[in-house]
Amino acid sequence: MQERYRDEILQPVAIPFLHSLGPNSILQDDNARPLRAGFIRDYLQNVGVERMEWPTSSPDLNPSQHLWDQLGRAVRARVTNTTTLADLRQILLEEWNAIPQQCVSRLLTSMRRRCQAVVAVYGSSTRY
Repeated sequence: MQERYRDEILQPVAIPFLHSLGPNSILQDDNARPLRAGFIRDYLQNVGVERMEWPTSSPDLNPSQHLWDQLGRAVRARVTNTTTLADLRQILLEEWNAIPQQCVSRLLTSMRRRCQAVVAVYGSSTRY
């Protein structure tokens, strides 16, 4: 599974995108099982990718989780038993593009409050 993650996501997509952001870019992930594997950790180190340490399952510190949830709900509302893979791809693109920039900006600007809330409860769950 880790090899597939490296070959299908990290090498062709994530790492080139990260490098395109500049030399000080850091990979932030959700610390999911494939990313915790020594194989992946070693690979990222060998290709010069710095990883940000991040708590597992921490949606209060990962506002993109809210975007994924919003996207998932919008897609599920449109998918039927007869939806083809090509249809699903089109639906995903349409719904992703329909997310207002204001929503994304609001989530990003909430990071200060999110971090303060997590610190205030010593790392426990927050309302986010």
